[in-house]
Amino acid sequence: MADFINENIGEGIDILSVPVSRFKTNEISISIAVPLAEQTAALYAILPMLLCRSSEKYPDLTALNKKLASLYGAVLQPSVSKIGETQLLRMGITCVDDRFSFDSERISMECAKLLLSLLFEPKLDENGSFAPEDVKREKRILTEKIESEENEKRIYANRRAEEIMFCGEPYAVNRYGTKKAVSEINSADVLSAWNQILKTGKILLTVVGSADVSEISALMKKHFENRERTFAPLPEAVFIPQAEKVNEVSERIDVKQGKLVLGFRVNLKPEDESTYAMRSFADIFGGGPYSRLFTKVREEMSLCYYCSARYVRQKSFILVQCGCQEENMDKAVAQILKQIDEIKNGNFDYEFSASKIGLTDSINSVYDTPESLEGWYVLQITDKHLSSPSESAARNNAVTKEQVIACANRITLDTVYRLVSEKEGK
Repeated sequence: MADFINENIGEGIDILSVPVSRFKTNEISISIAVPLAEQTAALYAILPMLLCRSSEKYPDLTALNKKLASLYGAVLQPSVSKIGETQLLRMGITCVDDRFSFDSERISMECAKLLLSLLFEPKLDENGSFAPEDVKREKRILTEKIESEENEKRIYANRRAEEIMFCGEPYAVNRYGTKKAVSEINSADVLSAWNQILKTGKILLTVVGSADVSEISALMKKHFENRERTFAPLPEAVFIPQAEKVNEVSERIDVKQGKLVLGFRVNLKPEDESTYAMRSFADIFGGGPYSRLFTKVREEMSLCYYCSARYVRQKSFILVQCGCQEENMDKAVAQILKQIDEIKNGNFDYEFSASKIGLTDSINSVYDTPESLEGWYVLQITDKHLSSPSESAARNNAVTKEQVIACANRITLDTVYRLVSEKEGK
């Protein structure tokens, strides 16, 4: 049996199923991908949370929770993320598999119906718009989410580094938008945004488990029968193959532990075959506990409290993040760059073999839960070709040392961002 089945039911509308029967629960989700833009980010970010609070049939949270309880404690999970320069709006539901219900109840189908009704049949007021009090509540919650990220300095430092590195590019936009943009949202805006995402967004319904996908597919098609669709293909992310100069920015605020972030441009487009080797390079460079950043910069030299690297394939960059005292930052930057040179020179035999095992195990662990399987495929919503975890693991095992060396020569330092304490600067 195939790892997954992908069915296109309309322009920009796909249903992806992962038929497995080893789990006690099923995971069903609807994901909508739209272009990430400063003008719409906050507005779109409100929608998944708002839609998962109530619907025409379940007009308040009490009624909705009662329905979820009747479905054996099914759980709704709205979320907002960004994949490359795409904003991803997701509504998911986790439910018990039909095999474990009483009297052969069709829990999965009922959960799919509920999820679709939340999206397509929201609670509107007498004016045909979202209730102002509901919008006001979600504005407050979204503002709190933005403030929470600002208060978590590790997240804040990463966000600031991205804003600096990708200034003028859509990727610089926060997935939640800005507090100012949130404050300006009104009910009419939200109604317009809801219609817009259903009209033009890339839509993916994902089913992981043993649910009857054919019935869910028929239900999805029915919801789109009389709805206007003018699907707009998602734009490709801005691609800058290499940095022309290094941007160095320091910021002083009230912070107990300094943060150091380095951003590297990667000269590989998202669909390039060599991205698998670049993933291996990033893991050897700063992925697992066997990586050079961990064993050399953090452990041997004690320059950082933590030091790791993350490769973002969809936007073609690598971000290195460190917890570091200000007096050690220049040394840390020098040593981080030195580790790249070591890889260029082929000095990573131990890390290469350890990464093969570690990265393959990590990829194969996706099969452990329906949630991780659903997440694996949703993250590929912007890709032209989908790959299963087993295919990805096989590609990882096929990466050669020479390919990793070639990847080390494909990255250039773009941004160095330092977040340091006000006290240290006095």
